[in-house]
Amino acid sequence: MTSPRAVQASEVSRYPLTECAAPLDQVPALLERAHRLPRLDLDPNQLLDLEKLGNGTFSPLQGFQGSAETRSVTRDLRLLSGAPWSIPINLQVPVSDFERVSNQDEIALWNRAENKIAGTLRITEAFELDLLPHAELVFGTADRQHPGVNRHFEGGRFALAGPVQVLSQSQSPVPPRFDRSPRAMREEIERRGFRTITGFQTRNLGHKAHEHLQKIGLELTDGLLIHPLIGWKKAGDMLPDVILEGYEVLVDAYYPKERVILAGLTTAMRYAGPREAVFHAIIRRNFGCTHFIVGRDHAGVGNYYDKYAGHRIFDHFRPDELGITILKLHGPCYCAVCDEIVTERICPHGPAGWRDISGTEVRAMIARGERPPSTIMRPEIGDFLIRKSRAGAVFFEETPSPR
Repeated sequence: MTSPRAVQASEVSRYPLTECAAPLDQVPALLERAHRLPRLDLDPNQLLDLEKLGNGTFSPLQGFQGSAETRSVTRDLRLLSGAPWSIPINLQVPVSDFERVSNQDEIALWNRAENKIAGTLRITEAFELDLLPHAELVFGTADRQHPGVNRHFEGGRFALAGPVQVLSQSQSPVPPRFDRSPRAMREEIERRGFRTITGFQTRNLGHKAHEHLQKIGLELTDGLLIHPLIGWKKAGDMLPDVILEGYEVLVDAYYPKERVILAGLTTAMRYAGPREAVFHAIIRRNFGCTHFIVGRDHAGVGNYYDKYAGHRIFDHFRPDELGITILKLHGPCYCAVCDEIVTERICPHGPAGWRDISGTEVRAMIARGERPPSTIMRPEIGDFLIRKSRAGAVFFEETPSPR
């Protein structure tokens, strides 16, 4: 297959942002009207999905997807328009709520945590999801031990679809300096004069293997967006403040700071492996990235996915369709013989010499107050994690229920 031509920043603007937020001057009147509508409580993950529809993160979507588009995405990896899209954005609701509001033309979407209206949904369809085949297509499994599958089943089989309008923002789970909308990020990239910029997805704080991948991105493009996912995650993944504060330490000590942007992506992990690699790439295009790193077992969990399935899935798309250049990089590890971070493409010593960087092992060491070896993690990061552990939690202890 021919290597894709690198995307330039000027080409990203060909993909306009679809922002579903109400104009500020209209919000007071729209809120007054929304207070007279039937209400539907949103859980924290649904609220984040609504807000991502509002600020253009999920462009070109204009709302929660209906049955026909859900089938198109799950079966064909495309919207009904033909544009690439890999994971349905559905609004699943309990049967009691479905029976109460499904016959309404419009409802208010309620931020129950802050006791206020978040937005409105004009209902164009109320439908039943076929949960089992949906799970098998999106996640490649229907095993309830898979955290994304379990969340999908717990959400229930009923869903509402239609365009949304966002009327208020919830309190962000990240500090303001890390909370950038796609439009704000595009403006920052332009301000810095980057013609090309690599996006890097992560759900944990950086170790030397991630640093290896990120610096390949810095070699190939003008800038690097380190874009940790901040939202619902499985037990054992790192907490938001740990990831962002730790990356500040790492960037300050070991990166050319003027070429690096650090921000949080506030949405839930789906753990959908290769499909989530496509999803993450489209999102980073919307944030203005021209390149995106897909490594080993991208967005995977357990042993559900082949380690390079995230590379092969992009063969479903023409190079010009996604609007972002995919950097298919092999998974790095530490080689005791080479005494450095390597991949199987550059190191001949094989598994006998390779040591994968195990999150389980790192968690156990931090819990014991031991700094991970410098071969796999910078000493400053190891010390930072130990300090955070002594002051409180570092990792999610259990997988939160979606409701």
